[in-house]
Amino acid sequence: MNILNRTYKISKWFNIDNVIVNHRP
Repeated sequence: MNILNRTYKISKWFNIDNVIVNHRP
């Protein structure tokens, strides 16, 4: 369960990163 939780957090961070990159002109 701990590994899954960590993966979820990492994927969340990557998602935020993708949104920031995508919103750049």
